[in-house]
Amino acid sequence: MAFDGFVISNLVYELNNTILNAKISKIAQPETDELLFTLKGSNGQYRLAMSASASLPFLYLTDANKPSPLTAPNFCMLLRKHLLGAKLTEVSQPPMERAASFRFDCTDEMGFPVQKTLVAELMGRTCNLYLLSPEGRILDCLRRIGLDESAKRAALPGLMYQPPEPVMKLNLLDSAPEGDVQRYVNILTAPGADVLADRLMDTVGGLSPLVCREAALYAAGSTDARIDSLDVDTTADKLSLFFHEHVSHPAPYYYALPDGTPKQFAFCPIREYGECRRAESFGKLLDMYYTVRDQKDAMRQKGQAVRKTVQNLCSRLTKKLAIQERELEAT
Repeated sequence: MAFDGFVISNLVYELNNTILNAKISKIAQPETDELLFTLKGSNGQYRLAMSASASLPFLYLTDANKPSPLTAPNFCMLLRKHLLGAKLTEVSQPPMERAASFRFDCTDEMGFPVQKTLVAELMGRTCNLYLLSPEGRILDCLRRIGLDESAKRAALPGLMYQPPEPVMKLNLLDSAPEGDVQRYVNILTAPGADVLADRLMDTVGGLSPLVCREAALYAAGSTDARIDSLDVDTTADKLSLFFHEHVSHPAPYYYALPDGTPKQFAFCPIREYGECRRAESFGKLLDMYYTVRDQKDAMRQKGQAVRKTVQNLCSRLTKKLAIQERELEAT
């Protein structure tokens, strides 16, 4: 999958056109690292799901509701205290980062209007959710990080929030003063990885390995194309066409298995695996992808429990049978 900076950018755009000015009516924490917000606005009711799981972070609107524990976790209770009834006024994203910020109009304990921010960092091992005061101080976070664990970015209530250090890579949304094609010529001729997809991954921000392979497939005819075997001018021209088309006009594409299960998704066509499909919107695509994945994971977990029970019973019966065979032989 390609849950990268460009996908989040398009998702933020959709959220600003869908749930802006809606008010939070419910907050639940169905999983340890997952939150589910119910918002009500003039256009109806919406559910916003977000997860700070290091292995599977996500952020999308969904129609599905998940059962929650009888006793809400501490972070969920804190969010209810500060954000229930709050109005969402802005959804933003740091440039090409896998993160999103939600700004709310709330009231404090004295009834005065105040703004608070919920930050969702969806960056692999450093995934976390932060609730910030108007001054940018951490009110609390989903995963606390002590001073002894990470001196650079501690995450504790009372500390000032420190955004992640920006990755110094090329932003394709910025205009190139030397020309668009020349920008890719510079990428191809500069020192770096020998494989084209790896070179793009190392130098261009906001892209996933899947999109880099798709760009290499379009520009060089192979996902494993090596730069030293390519014509620089021709490849640069094709890279310019590929990124100009899909960065300027992104669309939600996905590749599905024969049974219809979505396997990969991106903001550009996925030709590496064969024929791909196009979804109605990025929100619909993410909802479908993660809903099906949750169902598959639940079935696999239940299947593992059943298999383990059967294996234990078979092992016991085998031992009992061996004992009875020895007794029969002795008799």
